[in-house]
Amino acid sequence: GESVRTALWIVLGALGVAVWSAVGACCDWGHVMPDAAVMTVAFLAVRRNPLSLAATAVALGYVVGRQALAPVGLHESAMVLCALGLQLVAGHLVGSGAVFFAAVAAGSVVAYHVLLAVLLWLGGAAVGFSSLATSLLLPSAAVTFLLALVSHPVMLRLEQVVTPARREELSWR
Repeated sequence: GESVRTALWIVLGALGVAVWSAVGACCDWGHVMPDAAVMTVAFLAVRRNPLSLAATAVALGYVVGRQALAPVGLHESAMVLCALGLQLVAGHLVGSGAVFFAAVAAGSVVAYHVLLAVLLWLGGAAVGFSSLATSLLLPSAAVTFLLALVSHPVMLRLEQVVTPARREELSWR
């Protein structure tokens, strides 16, 4: 059911994080990498109920937070806030297709990192970024846009495969 589909998206999002982390370890791109976790959450924000979305956001936030050696709860909280915020505004957004999804994913990356900075600041931590490029957030948003653009058809197809078709028909009994 729904829990299996949620677990599948968690695994796929975590796999995306691992793959892009490995690419980042091999290539020196100055910490400018696509954010597969945020992209996965953005994809699910308009397709899942809030509970499934929050579970996915917590799990992927945990994966990203452990990778970043951040305090437990920081990335999880920011990811959940980003996911539920995106779900709230999704009803007011008009658009569809790969380019629209890529733009939403890129905007979500910026929102997620702003939320991280705000949560750190509220916790009394000194907020900083590893480089000028990452402080601008635009390079990460741009590469996430490109990854989302390419990944959208595959994600849609996977969603069709794992989600049972809803058949509604009249019963004349």
